[in-house]
Amino acid sequence: MVWIVGEYASRIDNADDLLETFLDNFQDETAEVQLQLLTATVKLFLKRPEGSKELMENVLSLATEHSDNPDLRDRGYIYWRLLCTDPEAA
Repeated sequence: MVWIVGEYASRIDNADDLLETFLDNFQDETAEVQLQLLTATVKLFLKRPEGSKELMENVLSLATEHSDNPDLRDRGYIYWRLLCTDPEAA
């Protein structure tokens, strides 16, 4: 379901609310779900930046500062740096 929300975020009116419900238990999710939540949230931000900036910052913080998983942390840093330097390239 997380993949669908991220992929079709421009068509789902409450995509940010749906992803936010998953973020409540982010630390308890498996690594695969955490990676997909990170990707889906970044996709949402790229499609609708006006309403999802805070959500994206929250998930990037969870992935980079509060995670012990090196894959998740590295992907979070890559997204963070890419979005900070050139959001259009993302």
